[in-house]
Amino acid sequence: MKKQGLKAVIIGATGLTGSALLEQLLDDSRYDVVITLSRKRVQKEHPKLLNFEADLFDPVTYEHHLKGDHLFICTGTTKAKTPDPKQYYRIEHDLPLTVARVALKNGVATMVAISALGADPDSRFSYNKGKGEMERDLEQLGFEQAYFVQPALIGGKREEKRTFESLWKRFQQFIDPLLVGGLKKYRTIEPAVISQAMIEIAVNGYSKSRIESDELKEIVTKKS
Repeated sequence: MKKQGLKAVIIGATGLTGSALLEQLLDDSRYDVVITLSRKRVQKEHPKLLNFEADLFDPVTYEHHLKGDHLFICTGTTKAKTPDPKQYYRIEHDLPLTVARVALKNGVATMVAISALGADPDSRFSYNKGKGEMERDLEQLGFEQAYFVQPALIGGKREEKRTFESLWKRFQQFIDPLLVGGLKKYRTIEPAVISQAMIEIAVNGYSKSRIESDELKEIVTKKS
């Protein structure tokens, strides 16, 4: 597996975890080129960064740019931001699938996508079900390596206001120390930990295709 002179492609580089991932990839000597594809230009300049504006639902706008070793999928939305169920599913499911198909056609071998703890296409809960369907359909595309990181509640401060999430994060601060043993995977996880684990998984591979929150922390701890 190639471990130097790598080229990464990120979608969702302006989000909480995606922006952390971008910073880490630019600082990682194993990567020579980092490509971002987004509706608006990423407000960053760096010698390794190639920043392209694209409509991710329309492959014509980016297919000639989506070439590299690793595709990182960090896209997503919320019900509050996207209340229309059809549009929500389109962003959560159809968008990453559209981009991944182009990446596969262009020879990208490894895909790492952010999912969620509890993702399951057969879940009774719509959020977990949607994430599970995304995982299932991305996996069926046939990448050489396809990985899904499944974080619990993600820490950090978001630009957009998420009232319920903010309240839950405050509550989570009190219960995190109580989550031990098999419950450790439900502890809050920081964006920088998720993104660093994604990089290590892409570069070195992993024994499982689905990596839960506590395992992501272990990957980063071992790397340190």
